[in-house]
Amino acid sequence: MFVKTTRNTEEFISETGGWIAGNPVENSILLTMLAGAKFRPPTAPPIAWSRVEDPASDTAPVVGVAAFTAPHLVVLSGMPTAAAAALGAELGAGPDLLPGVIGPDAAAAAFAAAWSEATGRPTRADRRERILCLDGPVTVDGRPTPDGQSRAAREDEAELFTDWCLEAAHGAGLSRETAARSVRGQIAGGLLLTWELDGEPVAIMGRTAAVAGVVRYGPIYSRPDARRGGYARALLAESSTEVRAEGLVGMAVTAEGNDGVQALFGSLGYRPRGGLSEFRFD
Repeated sequence: MFVKTTRNTEEFISETGGWIAGNPVENSILLTMLAGAKFRPPTAPPIAWSRVEDPASDTAPVVGVAAFTAPHLVVLSGMPTAAAAALGAELGAGPDLLPGVIGPDAAAAAFAAAWSEATGRPTRADRRERILCLDGPVTVDGRPTPDGQSRAAREDEAELFTDWCLEAAHGAGLSRETAARSVRGQIAGGLLLTWELDGEPVAIMGRTAAVAGVVRYGPIYSRPDARRGGYARALLAESSTEVRAEGLVGMAVTAEGNDGVQALFGSLGYRPRGGLSEFRFD
């Protein structure tokens, strides 16, 4: 296996972008990173893009890709375990101090093991997440729409909804700075909706812009005193119906064990599409 790493995003897109877009659900995080790279401020840490090639292949030499920007986890595409191990060994020998990795289960485990062997440092399995996908009709089960209405979140609500985003992401290691940047970006793009009841927000639902035909949802959160009121479900149902009407695929990445959120998506027709594992490097 041959590993090539570059910090030139345009070069990476020209050489590898088509391969990543060939599996837009599994590679949604990478595609979102690619789409947003052009808007990164000059002072932001550069993104290191890696691709793994199999010299023995004469038809599709690229077999996997990865992205890393400090202080975040390395993000992997799906790839053979041999490719993930080669990538882990290569990056383990490099100058970057990696905090961990997230990717499809087998690839992430192989990367972590090879990185640990290359650096002599321990790794530990952290979170496991599930990919949920809606590429068919939204399930209609006759539940009534709750009182209130949806609306776009406002800029003056950014601090409150950052708090809610952090609560929704509890245990994921999300910093307030990252959450605030994400929330403000979603508000600016009209991609963060809230359900308003009696003039007060009781739930939020965010999403990405469509990238390669896929929309990824998150955060989704209901105020504790308003849970079981159907507000978050109403937001997701409304948006999912619009997304499917446009011929797009809806997806979400949820923590394993978060049965409530998984049941929410499942009730609207979202189905499992594989898993992601996180490993932290100590």
